[in-house]
Amino acid sequence: MDEVVNCALGAIINAHNEYLKWTDGEWLWNAPEYFITVRIAESIANLEKKKFVTMEDNVSYILDHAHAKGSGRIHSDIRTKGRFDVVLWWADGLTPRAVIEVKNGVHIFKKIEEDLKRIKEVLKRKTTNSKIQFGVIAFYISQQYKNTAKDKLQKQINNIFMQAKAMVGDIFKIEQYGQDFIFCEDDQNAYCPVVFLIKR
Repeated sequence: MDEVVNCALGAIINAHNEYLKWTDGEWLWNAPEYFITVRIAESIANLEKKKFVTMEDNVSYILDHAHAKGSGRIHSDIRTKGRFDVVLWWADGLTPRAVIEVKNGVHIFKKIEEDLKRIKEVLKRKTTNSKIQFGVIAFYISQQYKNTAKDKLQKQINNIFMQAKAMVGDIFKIEQYGQDFIFCEDDQNAYCPVVFLIKR
């Protein structure tokens, strides 16, 4: 799990730096979200571990292969007709291990709320049989302030995390990563890669 988290954080930073070069100075918030998603999937795929990584997999298909579908009503927050941004499978390539949702330009909790609801309900589904072990929300956040940009961005990230933690409740453990990578320019512009890890 730690390696997946580090891959996601590093991929967001690399995507930011790469987009800076491509555009001669534009920050990552201007880029399409899919650009970040591809970089994260690529980074995880390059881990020297036995694993299987897919993108844009159908939610219903993943639940079925993870033995998490079963019978009975599926919670509407799972959005079975949708797709997961990235799926990490166990080494056998037969069963999913983790689902990853990616967002760009996050400023408020509402931007990740639906993805968090989905991951929470996926982890709750058929826990006795399900092979899905954890979920990840990875996002890029940037903001402009008049001053003390780094401190203000940190408070903004913490606020989003506290709301996420309240939503997850005591059912699962949620951890925040990325606050050590806040980049600040001229004390007015700041960005940060952020990962929320939700696990059983």
